[in-house]
Amino acid sequence: MRSHALDVTSEVPVRAGWRGTFRNRWVRGAAALAVLAFGVFITLSIWAEPGSPVVVDGSKLVASSRLHQVLNDPSLATREGNPSIGARFTDKSGHSCHPFAQGTVNGTVCQIEGDWRVTEVRQR
Repeated sequence: MRSHALDVTSEVPVRAGWRGTFRNRWVRGAAALAVLAFGVFITLSIWAEPGSPVVVDGSKLVASSRLHQVLNDPSLATREGNPSIGARFTDKSGHSCHPFAQGTVNGTVCQIEGDWRVTEVRQR
């Protein structure tokens, strides 16, 4: 006659292995999410830096509100922290453009379809 007794010491319970795997998966997932969140934070910090003359609007670079104000009223360029703009010129396509500079960023903005779009940007 066979004994139907379960030898608890020789078998690893199924739930203990499941919990351990699940817990490790959550730790790895949480670490991956933290790294992703940090990358997004750094990326947005670069482009959304306070006072930055350039912002991203959808898939295009456009003048920030501060640069937009200076382009519409050049007397604002004399205020501390505002971008400076150069003389207006017309590019090959016939768009009205201005060079700009603020801090370590300079470039060119042109009025295209009613928006001040950044056509060239450099970091010094």
